[in-house]
Amino acid sequence: MKNDVIYVGVDDGFRQTKIVTSNGVSLSIPSTARVGFTLTAIGKDDAGMGGYESEGRQFTVDAEIDGEDTRYDDYAFNEINRVLVNHALQLAGMGGKEIRLATGLPFQSFYSPGTSEPNQALIDQKKANLAIEVKPLNGQLPPKIIRQQVTAQGLAAVIDYFTDDQGNLRDGIDVNAPVAVLDIGGRTTDTVTVYGGGKLDHVSSGTANIGISNVYDHMENELKRKFSVSKIRLATLDHVARHRTIRLRGVDHDVSGIVNSAVAEIGAQVIREAKRRIGDAAEMQSVILVGGGAMLMREVISKEYPHCVVPHAPELANARGMRKYLQYMVEE
Repeated sequence: MKNDVIYVGVDDGFRQTKIVTSNGVSLSIPSTARVGFTLTAIGKDDAGMGGYESEGRQFTVDAEIDGEDTRYDDYAFNEINRVLVNHALQLAGMGGKEIRLATGLPFQSFYSPGTSEPNQALIDQKKANLAIEVKPLNGQLPPKIIRQQVTAQGLAAVIDYFTDDQGNLRDGIDVNAPVAVLDIGGRTTDTVTVYGGGKLDHVSSGTANIGISNVYDHMENELKRKFSVSKIRLATLDHVARHRTIRLRGVDHDVSGIVNSAVAEIGAQVIREAKRRIGDAAEMQSVILVGGGAMLMREVISKEYPHCVVPHAPELANARGMRKYLQYMVEE
Protein backbone atom coordinates (compact mmCIF):
# COMPACT_ATOMS: atom_id res chain seq x y z
CA MET A 1 0.00 0.00 0.00
CA LYS A 2 2.78 2.45 0.84
CA ASN A 3 4.16 2.21 -2.69
CA ASP A 4 0.88 3.61 -4.08
CA VAL A 5 0.90 6.67 -1.83
CA ILE A 6 2.62 9.96 -2.72
CA TYR A 7 4.72 11.27 0.16
CA VAL A 8 5.71 14.92 -0.04
CA GLY A 9 8.22 16.93 1.98
CA VAL A 10 7.89 20.72 1.81
CA ASP A 11 10.46 22.99 3.42
CA ASP A 12 8.35 26.16 3.41
CA GLY A 13 11.01 28.73 4.17
CA PHE A 14 10.82 32.50 4.42
CA ARG A 15 12.78 32.99 1.17
CA GLN A 16 12.31 29.72 -0.72
CA THR A 17 9.73 26.96 -0.76
CA LYS A 18 11.34 23.58 -1.49
CA ILE A 19 9.52 20.35 -2.32
CA VAL A 20 10.55 16.71 -2.75
CA THR A 21 8.08 13.91 -3.57
CA SER A 22 8.27 10.14 -3.41
CA ASN A 23 7.53 9.93 -7.15
CA GLY A 24 10.72 11.77 -8.04
CA VAL A 25 9.87 15.47 -8.22
CA SER A 26 12.23 18.02 -6.66
CA LEU A 27 11.95 21.77 -7.05
CA SER A 28 12.53 25.09 -5.33
CA ILE A 29 10.63 28.35 -5.85
CA PRO A 30 11.01 31.84 -4.38
CA SER A 31 8.55 32.55 -1.56
CA THR A 32 7.00 35.48 -3.41
CA ALA A 33 3.24 35.98 -3.21
CA ARG A 34 0.79 38.79 -2.55
CA VAL A 35 -2.89 39.32 -1.88
CA GLY A 36 -4.99 39.90 -5.01
CA PHE A 37 -4.72 38.34 -8.47
CA THR A 38 -2.80 40.81 -10.60
CA LEU A 39 -1.25 38.89 -13.53
CA THR A 40 -2.61 37.98 -16.96
CA ALA A 41 -0.79 35.83 -19.53
CA ILE A 42 -0.61 37.81 -22.80
CA GLY A 43 -1.58 35.79 -25.87
CA LYS A 44 -1.92 32.54 -23.96
CA ASP A 45 -4.84 30.46 -22.75
CA ASP A 46 -3.48 29.87 -19.23
CA ALA A 47 -5.15 32.88 -17.59
CA GLY A 48 -5.16 32.32 -13.86
CA MET A 49 -1.80 30.55 -13.70
CA GLY A 50 -0.24 31.62 -10.43
CA GLY A 51 -3.61 32.81 -9.18
CA TYR A 52 -5.32 31.21 -6.17
CA GLU A 53 -8.34 31.68 -3.95
CA SER A 54 -8.60 30.69 -0.30
CA GLU A 55 -11.26 31.66 2.23
CA GLY A 56 -12.77 34.09 -0.27
CA ARG A 57 -9.53 36.01 -1.01
CA GLN A 58 -7.42 35.88 -4.15
CA PHE A 59 -3.62 35.68 -4.33
CA THR A 60 -0.84 35.92 -6.90
CA VAL A 61 2.29 33.75 -6.85
CA ASP A 62 5.10 34.46 -9.30
CA ALA A 63 8.89 34.62 -9.06
CA GLU A 64 8.99 37.99 -10.85
CA ILE A 65 6.58 39.94 -8.64
CA ASP A 66 7.25 41.98 -5.53
CA GLY A 67 5.82 39.65 -2.93
CA GLU A 68 4.84 40.43 0.62
CA ASP A 69 7.64 40.28 3.19
CA THR A 70 7.52 36.84 4.82
CA ARG A 71 10.06 37.57 7.55
CA TYR A 72 7.84 37.55 10.62
CA ASP A 73 7.13 35.03 13.38
CA ASP A 74 3.63 33.98 12.30
CA TYR A 75 4.50 33.34 8.66
CA ALA A 76 4.22 29.56 9.08
CA PHE A 77 0.57 29.89 10.11
CA ASN A 78 -0.88 32.43 7.68
CA GLU A 79 -2.57 32.54 4.28
CA ILE A 80 0.52 33.54 2.27
CA ASN A 81 2.38 30.47 3.55
CA ARG A 82 -0.63 28.27 2.74
CA VAL A 83 -0.86 29.61 -0.82
CA LEU A 84 2.88 29.21 -1.47
CA VAL A 85 2.85 25.59 -0.25
CA ASN A 86 -0.10 24.85 -2.52
CA HIS A 87 1.59 26.56 -5.48
CA ALA A 88 4.66 24.35 -4.99
CA LEU A 89 2.38 21.30 -4.82
CA GLN A 90 0.72 22.34 -8.09
CA LEU A 91 4.09 22.79 -9.82
CA ALA A 92 5.07 19.32 -8.58
CA GLY A 93 1.99 17.83 -10.25
CA MET A 94 0.08 17.11 -7.05
CA GLY A 95 -3.17 18.79 -8.14
CA GLY A 96 -6.13 16.45 -7.55
CA LYS A 97 -3.92 13.75 -6.00
CA GLU A 98 -4.05 12.27 -2.51
CA ILE A 99 -0.85 13.03 -0.67
CA ARG A 100 0.80 12.63 2.72
CA LEU A 101 2.48 15.95 3.53
CA ALA A 102 5.41 16.73 5.82
CA THR A 103 6.38 20.33 6.55
CA GLY A 104 8.66 21.96 9.10
CA LEU A 105 9.10 24.63 11.74
CA PRO A 106 12.34 26.35 12.79
CA PHE A 107 14.05 24.24 15.46
CA GLN A 108 13.31 26.70 18.25
CA SER A 109 9.63 26.97 17.30
CA PHE A 110 9.16 23.21 17.01
CA TYR A 111 10.06 22.65 20.66
CA SER A 112 8.36 24.29 23.63
CA PRO A 113 10.58 27.00 25.18
CA GLY A 114 13.10 25.59 27.64
CA THR A 115 12.03 21.97 27.09
CA SER A 116 12.68 19.00 24.81
CA GLU A 117 8.94 18.55 24.21
CA PRO A 118 7.39 19.40 20.82
CA ASN A 119 5.25 22.54 20.89
CA GLN A 120 1.99 20.81 20.03
CA ALA A 121 0.00 24.04 19.93
CA LEU A 122 2.19 25.46 17.12
CA ILE A 123 2.31 22.11 15.33
CA ASP A 124 -1.50 21.89 15.37
CA GLN A 125 -1.77 25.51 14.23
CA LYS A 126 0.46 24.81 11.23
CA LYS A 127 -1.53 21.71 10.30
CA ALA A 128 -4.82 23.59 10.58
CA ASN A 129 -3.55 26.36 8.30
CA LEU A 130 -2.49 23.94 5.56
CA ALA A 131 -5.76 21.98 5.84
CA ILE A 132 -7.68 25.00 4.48
CA GLU A 133 -8.43 24.59 0.77
CA VAL A 134 -6.55 26.68 -1.80
CA LYS A 135 -8.23 26.67 -5.24
CA PRO A 136 -6.21 27.51 -8.38
CA LEU A 137 -7.90 30.14 -10.54
CA ASN A 138 -6.92 28.32 -13.74
CA GLY A 139 -9.29 25.43 -13.01
CA GLN A 140 -6.76 22.90 -11.74
CA LEU A 141 -7.83 20.73 -8.83
CA PRO A 142 -6.32 21.35 -5.38
CA PRO A 143 -4.25 18.52 -3.86
CA LYS A 144 -5.97 16.28 -1.34
CA ILE A 145 -3.90 16.32 1.86
CA ILE A 146 -4.99 13.20 3.71
CA ARG A 147 -2.29 13.26 6.37
CA GLN A 148 0.15 15.81 7.79
CA GLN A 149 3.35 15.61 9.79
CA VAL A 150 5.38 18.55 11.10
CA THR A 151 9.11 18.18 11.76
CA ALA A 152 11.94 20.36 13.05
CA GLN A 153 14.00 22.03 10.35
CA GLY A 154 17.65 21.07 10.60
CA LEU A 155 16.74 17.80 12.28
CA ALA A 156 15.16 16.67 9.00
CA ALA A 157 18.51 17.36 7.33
CA VAL A 158 20.15 14.89 9.75
CA ILE A 159 17.75 12.20 8.52
CA ASP A 160 18.66 13.07 4.94
CA TYR A 161 22.38 12.87 5.76
CA PHE A 162 22.11 9.41 7.36
CA THR A 163 19.72 7.75 4.88
CA ASP A 164 19.44 7.19 1.14
CA ASP A 165 16.34 7.73 -0.99
CA GLN A 166 14.93 4.35 0.06
CA GLY A 167 15.33 5.13 3.76
CA ASN A 168 18.33 2.83 4.23
CA LEU A 169 21.47 3.82 6.11
CA ARG A 170 24.00 5.26 3.68
CA ASP A 171 27.22 3.33 3.03
CA GLY A 172 30.12 4.52 5.17
CA ILE A 173 27.93 6.36 7.69
CA ASP A 174 28.77 5.89 11.37
CA VAL A 175 25.51 6.38 13.27
CA ASN A 176 27.43 6.67 16.54
CA ALA A 177 29.52 9.61 15.36
CA PRO A 178 28.34 13.05 16.57
CA VAL A 179 27.36 15.56 13.90
CA ALA A 180 26.22 19.16 13.81
CA VAL A 181 23.89 20.67 11.22
CA LEU A 182 24.11 24.30 10.18
CA ASP A 183 20.90 25.10 8.29
CA ILE A 184 21.12 28.59 6.78
CA GLY A 185 17.71 29.70 5.59
CA GLY A 186 16.13 32.94 4.51
CA ARG A 187 15.36 34.52 7.87
CA THR A 188 16.84 32.03 10.34
CA THR A 189 19.84 29.75 10.88
CA ASP A 190 19.24 26.51 12.77
CA THR A 191 22.06 24.72 14.57
CA VAL A 192 21.27 21.09 15.45
CA THR A 193 23.66 18.82 17.39
CA VAL A 194 23.16 15.05 17.38
CA TYR A 195 25.29 12.60 19.34
CA GLY A 196 25.73 8.83 18.95
CA GLY A 197 22.58 6.79 18.53
CA GLY A 198 20.46 9.78 17.56
CA LYS A 199 20.56 11.73 20.84
CA LEU A 200 19.59 15.35 20.25
CA ASP A 201 21.47 17.90 22.38
CA HIS A 202 19.08 20.80 22.99
CA VAL A 203 21.70 22.92 24.79
CA SER A 204 23.90 22.90 21.68
CA SER A 205 20.98 23.39 19.28
CA GLY A 206 18.79 26.37 18.50
CA THR A 207 17.62 29.04 16.07
CA ALA A 208 19.19 32.44 15.34
CA ASN A 209 17.41 35.24 13.48
CA ILE A 210 20.05 35.65 10.79
CA GLY A 211 19.95 34.31 7.24
CA ILE A 212 20.33 34.90 3.54
CA SER A 213 17.70 37.64 3.53
CA ASN A 214 20.21 39.69 5.51
CA VAL A 215 22.75 39.16 2.72
CA TYR A 216 20.16 40.31 0.20
CA ASP A 217 19.31 43.39 2.29
CA HIS A 218 23.00 44.32 2.36
CA MET A 219 23.36 43.80 -1.39
CA GLU A 220 20.20 45.76 -2.16
CA ASN A 221 21.27 48.75 -0.09
CA GLU A 222 24.69 48.86 -1.72
CA LEU A 223 23.30 48.42 -5.23
CA LYS A 224 20.78 51.22 -4.70
CA ARG A 225 23.50 53.49 -3.40
CA LYS A 226 26.04 52.72 -6.12
CA PHE A 227 23.68 52.84 -9.10
CA SER A 228 21.09 55.37 -7.83
CA VAL A 229 18.12 53.04 -8.26
CA SER A 230 14.97 53.06 -6.16
CA LYS A 231 13.89 49.44 -6.35
CA ILE A 232 15.41 45.98 -6.95
CA ARG A 233 13.21 42.89 -7.17
CA LEU A 234 13.92 39.66 -5.28
CA ALA A 235 14.34 37.79 -8.59
CA THR A 236 17.07 40.26 -9.56
CA LEU A 237 18.82 39.83 -6.21
CA ASP A 238 18.75 36.04 -6.72
CA HIS A 239 20.50 36.53 -10.07
CA VAL A 240 23.06 38.89 -8.50
CA ALA A 241 23.87 36.37 -5.74
CA ARG A 242 24.39 33.55 -8.24
CA HIS A 243 26.18 35.37 -11.07
CA ARG A 244 27.71 38.47 -9.43
CA THR A 245 26.31 40.65 -12.24
CA ILE A 246 23.33 42.97 -12.62
CA ARG A 247 21.74 44.57 -15.68
CA LEU A 248 20.50 48.10 -15.06
CA ARG A 249 19.26 50.49 -17.72
CA GLY A 250 20.31 47.97 -20.37
CA VAL A 251 23.94 47.69 -19.20
CA ASP A 252 25.60 44.74 -17.42
CA HIS A 253 27.70 45.49 -14.35
CA ASP A 254 30.11 43.28 -12.40
CA VAL A 255 29.09 43.54 -8.72
CA SER A 256 31.28 40.77 -7.28
CA GLY A 257 32.66 43.12 -4.64
CA ILE A 258 29.21 43.98 -3.30
CA VAL A 259 28.19 40.31 -3.12
CA ASN A 260 31.45 39.21 -1.50
CA SER A 261 31.23 41.98 1.08
CA ALA A 262 27.65 41.04 2.00
CA VAL A 263 28.50 37.33 2.28
CA ALA A 264 31.55 38.06 4.44
CA GLU A 265 29.65 40.35 6.82
CA ILE A 266 26.60 38.12 7.32
CA GLY A 267 28.75 34.96 7.25
CA ALA A 268 30.71 36.29 10.22
CA GLN A 269 27.44 36.75 12.13
CA VAL A 270 26.31 33.21 11.25
CA ILE A 271 29.64 31.81 12.50
CA ARG A 272 29.35 33.75 15.77
CA GLU A 273 25.89 32.26 16.34
CA ALA A 274 27.14 28.76 15.51
CA LYS A 275 30.10 29.11 17.87
CA ARG A 276 27.79 29.97 20.75
CA ARG A 277 26.34 26.49 20.39
CA ILE A 278 29.02 24.18 18.95
CA GLY A 279 32.29 26.09 19.48
CA ASP A 280 34.88 24.85 17.00
CA ALA A 281 32.95 21.53 16.62
CA ALA A 282 36.25 19.65 16.97
CA GLU A 283 34.51 16.57 18.41
CA MET A 284 31.98 16.46 15.61
CA GLN A 285 32.48 13.95 12.80
CA SER A 286 31.23 16.64 10.43
CA VAL A 287 29.38 19.92 10.23
CA ILE A 288 26.61 19.43 7.69
CA LEU A 289 25.87 22.67 5.84
CA VAL A 290 22.38 22.82 4.32
CA GLY A 291 19.63 25.28 3.47
CA GLY A 292 19.08 27.89 0.80
CA GLY A 293 22.19 29.77 1.90
CA ALA A 294 24.55 26.77 1.89
CA MET A 295 26.18 27.35 -1.49
CA LEU A 296 26.49 31.10 -0.97
CA MET A 297 28.09 30.61 2.47
CA ARG A 298 30.07 27.45 1.71
CA GLU A 299 33.51 29.07 1.44
CA VAL A 300 33.06 31.22 4.56
CA ILE A 301 31.80 28.33 6.69
CA SER A 302 34.44 25.87 5.42
CA LYS A 303 37.24 28.19 6.52
CA GLU A 304 35.93 28.07 10.08
CA TYR A 305 34.87 24.41 10.00
CA PRO A 306 37.22 22.48 7.67
CA HIS A 307 35.21 19.28 8.26
CA CYS A 308 32.17 20.98 6.73
CA VAL A 309 30.15 18.67 4.45
CA VAL A 310 27.74 20.05 1.84
CA PRO A 311 25.31 17.42 0.48
CA HIS A 312 24.01 17.39 -3.06
CA ALA A 313 21.40 20.15 -3.60
CA PRO A 314 21.76 21.35 0.01
CA GLU A 315 18.72 23.63 -0.25
CA LEU A 316 16.57 20.49 -0.61
CA ALA A 317 18.09 18.58 2.33
CA ASN A 318 15.29 19.36 4.78
CA ALA A 319 12.55 18.59 2.26
CA ARG A 320 14.28 15.28 1.40
CA GLY A 321 14.58 14.40 5.08
CA MET A 322 10.93 15.29 5.71
CA ARG A 323 9.82 13.02 2.88
CA LYS A 324 11.98 10.13 4.10
CA TYR A 325 10.78 10.57 7.69
CA LEU A 326 7.14 10.52 6.64
CA GLN A 327 7.52 7.61 4.23
CA TYR A 328 9.81 5.30 6.21
CA MET A 329 9.76 6.28 9.88
CA VAL A 330 6.17 7.22 10.72
CA GLU A 331 3.60 4.54 11.41
CA GLU A 332 0.50 4.65 9.20
